[in-house]
Amino acid sequence: MKEDNQQGQQISSDDVRIQKEITDRLSEDPKTDAGKMEVEVNNGEVILKGKADTEEEKQHAESIAASVPGVKHVENRLHIDIGIAHTLSVLVAQISADTEKNEGDSENKRPSQ
Repeated sequence: MKEDNQQGQQISSDDVRIQKEITDRLSEDPKTDAGKMEVEVNNGEVILKGKADTEEEKQHAESIAASVPGVKHVENRLHIDIGIAHTLSVLVAQISADTEKNEGDSENKRPSQ
């Protein structure tokens, strides 16, 4: 059985199942924001498009797609969206580094007893 996709091309029922399963898994996974991702499937070949907040999210989405039965190959075209998540993670890293440095400095300045 074949269905038409958004581009008017016919896709197999296996591809429809694969697309739905990947989309569902991405939506259910707390590590991915599926609302910014598109999934295309053609003969078991998957293309991920859209945006991810981090490289980790991008790779995680690819792993999810590859784990679905019937997937032959995943082409990951997700782009890193340098947004709030990236900004916050950089800020946290800077604060952590500053805190560690300040703690080390204060220990070195303690008077000897």
